[in-house]
Amino acid sequence: MKKIYSVFSLLMILAVSLSAQTRIYAPTLKLPVNGDVKQMPDVFLDWLAVTGITLDITYEAQLATTNDFSDPVTYPRTDVTSVQTSDLIFGNQYFWRVRAFDAENASDWSEVFSFQVVWTVSLFKPNDGAIVESDPEIAWTPVTGIAKYQFQIDTTYAWKLANSGVTSSLNSTYVVNEANIWAVGADGLVLHFDGTSWSTIESGVTDNLNDVCFVDDTHGYAVGDAGTILFYDGTTWTTQTTSIAANLMGISFADVDKGVAVGAGGKVALYNTGTWTEVTSGVIDDITDVDMLAENNIWACGKSSKVVHYDGTTWSSEDVGTRDYNGISFQDENNGWIVGKNGVIFHYDGAAWFEETSNTTKELKSVSVYNYKGFAVGASGTLLALDGGWALVSSGTTKELLGVSVLGSYGAVVGTSGTLLQKMDDGFNSPVLKTILLSADITTYKLANLFFNKTYYYRIRAIHTSDTSGWSQVRSMNTRANVALSSPDNNAITELIILFKWVKYSGAAEYIIELDDNLGFSTPTEFFSESNSISLISSVFGTEFYWHVAVRNANDVSEWSDTWSFTTKDAVELTAPANGMQEVSACPKFIWTAIVGSPEYEVWVSKTADFADPISGIVTEPVMQCVAQMERNTTFYWKVRGVTLIDTSGWSPVWSFRTEGYIGIEEHLNGDAVSIYPNPNHGEFTLSVESYTSDDYLVKVSDIAGRVVYSTNTAFVPGGNQIKISIPEIQKGMYTVSISQGDQSITQKLLIK
Repeated sequence: MKKIYSVFSLLMILAVSLSAQTRIYAPTLKLPVNGDVKQMPDVFLDWLAVTGITLDITYEAQLATTNDFSDPVTYPRTDVTSVQTSDLIFGNQYFWRVRAFDAENASDWSEVFSFQVVWTVSLFKPNDGAIVESDPEIAWTPVTGIAKYQFQIDTTYAWKLANSGVTSSLNSTYVVNEANIWAVGADGLVLHFDGTSWSTIESGVTDNLNDVCFVDDTHGYAVGDAGTILFYDGTTWTTQTTSIAANLMGISFADVDKGVAVGAGGKVALYNTGTWTEVTSGVIDDITDVDMLAENNIWACGKSSKVVHYDGTTWSSEDVGTRDYNGISFQDENNGWIVGKNGVIFHYDGAAWFEETSNTTKELKSVSVYNYKGFAVGASGTLLALDGGWALVSSGTTKELLGVSVLGSYGAVVGTSGTLLQKMDDGFNSPVLKTILLSADITTYKLANLFFNKTYYYRIRAIHTSDTSGWSQVRSMNTRANVALSSPDNNAITELIILFKWVKYSGAAEYIIELDDNLGFSTPTEFFSESNSISLISSVFGTEFYWHVAVRNANDVSEWSDTWSFTTKDAVELTAPANGMQEVSACPKFIWTAIVGSPEYEVWVSKTADFADPISGIVTEPVMQCVAQMERNTTFYWKVRGVTLIDTSGWSPVWSFRTEGYIGIEEHLNGDAVSIYPNPNHGEFTLSVESYTSDDYLVKVSDIAGRVVYSTNTAFVPGGNQIKISIPEIQKGMYTVSISQGDQSITQKLLIK
């Protein structure tokens, strides 16, 4: 029995032991996804829930800056499947993991995920180099988990376009110091900056020069096509000899006695105390650039993703990524960068190469780095700055940039068509610099009252209680110099009342308009408008005027716009009676086109073309009704001109007409201008008649049987006549209204309802 009991006891103990060893599964990490590089400093760590034996499931998350979790932050256990972080360091890489607890039984740790916090803010409006007005709106991608933004705007920045004095391609540059900068380029071109200006230096060769470097003021080297190597001794450039006939693309020196040149087809030549010796690199692809840290530490890059290293004894190569590389720069043995096609950038950390985010897809041609800061340049004016991460900055050009060299606060960039940029400081240090603190909950900021025709540079960064991000990419914008005129068209012929219009300038407080009859604006008349238009009246005919507009805000007045001219009308255009018309009424109405703004018109009518005996009249509208019958079967001449208080226009062309011979009632009344209103009516209406003469007429209202139900004798005057008629007892039906003199009449129908 004892033996059996012992067996059962052992089984029970084993069962209890196995039960005690049952573990809850480790959680599966969800967000941020492994390797994400754009997380906020308050990122949520999120994972999938797990189940256990009990309902008491909790989670413990850890966050660290190393993947071995030697410096972990352990968050309090929680029963939810996420943890929100706060105040993470900008640009830092973090590692995180989670384990679950079933009551007090802990799971294994989850897989380790990593992420990187954004290193700065991303600007997206306006575009770099945009033309803006004086109140542009700046916009950026939001960064959460911060306390505020800091925004800076200035009219100065580190990089400024300089005048190289040449139009040929400049391929490479080297900064010895602030007063000693060199550049080389096509057809043996060598340029030198002496601290004041750039000048061309005789090189003695006509081959394209592709790279330049200096050890000190008296030891400089340049390489180029067809194996060209030049040496500068402080005074003169002279050629040196190697056995290499291929194009040389890069050169670097560790000291005055040790150097290296590289080129097409994997060619390499080492320099040792005055002698160049060709060596075998072990690659056949073009080697495009080289950086010699020491005699036993040389790095080079080239086509087909090749990176080459020399350790003092052996040349070795490896494939890094999948792109062609054009430039290489090391700041020390543990930090180097290569750049190439599609904006690719790789960083060497002393052990391996890994890709960095460049924020561009443009091909990069050259890179220069110092003290963890630097610049890379490339196609379409691309200029990248390294300051915690790579960011696009404004270059001020769209030309292809081929070479860059920086030394502390000084730098030079060169490119096609003689393009040259210089850096003499870090910028954002002029008297007009503005630094503005902005709320963390906004993503736009509207500027106001910028100077006109200025280039502005701006940047932004984020701040929380534990860290301040790097500055964003520096962008530039150019404020519009002036307004564009719209109407009247340049060289237009205008009325006396003129509506001046121009394109609205956003942010304008008011516009200044100058008007003069002299192109030099020697005695201008000045007007002001708060809108982009103004209506003005001239008192002179046939005069050419010049005008332009400036815009004013609280801080500045813009340049004048282009100057346009206009000429006021000098004559009216006659309309009726038509020139040469026959059988014209003996009391015609004279009509012409108006000169808008002319207060009066003077009309002359004569039986002779020289107007020896004119009949004249002054009217305020472009129409004049004759006041008395004119001779019949007679040719008359007429003309019109505009009149202001100080001027008269030129006369219109002279027109003629001949009056009719037959006398009828239409000679006295305008039959087309007889009307009744309202019609129909209830017996109350107005008879409107236009008369050419002063005369008496009989006005009658008759029914359809001819019976007269109303009559009156009325005296008409020249022009419009209004007669109010009331027939209270009139019956419904159709009637006629006649205006007669003798046996002649003009009739109109009348409907009584």
